Amino acid sequence: MVDGITEKQREVVDYILKKIKDDGLLPGDKLDTEIAIAKNIGITRATVREATRILIEQQRIYRVKGSGLFVGSIGVSNHSGRFHALSPFDYQAQKHGYKGVRKVISASIIRVPSHDMAQALRIKNSDKVYKILRLMCFDDIPVALEHSHLPVSLFNSMEFSKLEISKFSYIEQITGKKIQRRDQNLTAINLTGADILALLKLKENDAVIELTETVFLDDGTPCEVNIAIINTRIFPLRQDSRRP
Repeated sequence: MVDGITEKQREVVDYILKKIKDDGLLPGDKLDTEIAIAKNIGITRATVREATRILIEQQRIYRVKGSGLFVGSIGVSNHSGRFHALSPFDYQAQKHGYKGVRKVISASIIRVPSHDMAQALRIKNSDKVYKILRLMCFDDIPVALEHSHLPVSLFNSMEFSKLEISKFSYIEQITGKKIQRRDQNLTAINLTGADILALLKLKENDAVIELTETVFLDDGTPCEVNIAIINTRIFPLRQDSRRP
């Protein structure tokens, strides 16, 4: 472990590591609050804080201001495995001194809007999808607008408020499978459309990045087509491409 650790601190460290292992938590998954940990094992919060500091130094967990403790080292992609992925949203928010906030603007069930999207999701042109509009913010500053499309056939029901915490963690919870791959395409566009401009607080013809991605589960099933409009002047993108 480390030099100078007390027995009480070791008890907290062992509790957190066992919780991660027993619950099968992955990098980016949220841990209990320090107050909850202290209450569960009957130890002061000050002791829990010192123990979490040790685990943070070892890069076993990380802290996001205003959000709590998470599994893994900050900057590690949430459930992205060894495939290319965007920098973690919460990491980018914290890096700029903000809290990452996700807001579900609207949610509905519609017919899949295009033949190409039906092909990407491997569903029929007449099949239904959940269409979810989600605004991503650094505190109250909008940085991205997501148009997510998920096959109704894959999800019997959906609690949309869960998408304001972590979309991929919720998908994994519902399906019982892991997010394995994200095929992405980036295009620079000039933004139009009054509703989108108002939500992102941008002006007509401002330059933004449009990211279109198809997300796959670990059994190869496509579970989402997401079209995101991203203000990269505030929310920079980084890709980490590695061989599996």
